[in-house]
Amino acid sequence: MKIKLRYENKLMTLEVADEDFTLMIEADYEDRLSSAEDKETVTRRSPQEIMDERFNKPEYNNWHKFDRHRGMPKKPFRKDDQEVDETDHMDYFPDYSDEMAREKKEEYEHICEIIHNALKKKQAELLIAIVLDGVSVTEYAEREGVSVSAISHRLDTPESVTKFPLKGKQIA
Repeated sequence: MKIKLRYENKLMTLEVADEDFTLMIEADYEDRLSSAEDKETVTRRSPQEIMDERFNKPEYNNWHKFDRHRGMPKKPFRKDDQEVDETDHMDYFPDYSDEMAREKKEEYEHICEIIHNALKKKQAELLIAIVLDGVSVTEYAEREGVSVSAISHRLDTPESVTKFPLKGKQIA
């Protein structure tokens, strides 16, 4: 006898000997007979009916309940004169760019606050501009109106080197 089993939206067929189902059919018949009000209407069911009630339907429905919306989302509302779906489907994905930018800004401000609390004002601004903002030493020197060697000297002072690592230098 062939029995059909549903599993993850697939239908499998198994070949099982008829004798293997006699115990299951009798047990099912006795259970339904004991709980039925009208005992004359209860009949023996086929093995497939028993399998569908006990295993296939509940399991399939439970799986389907949670997984039916996976995959391609429903198409968005279109205008009547629009025949082809012209969307790029990017509207379906959440946009977290604002949240990420806000968190990045908060982290940047927190690091700047730590640097300002630890160093003198000129050294703090120098470190923030060069390390965090990515301004080159030459560009910063031109902006401040000093030589490149003066900026390099400020970066090499013991106070800034020991408190913060700079491009390959380690905290002492």
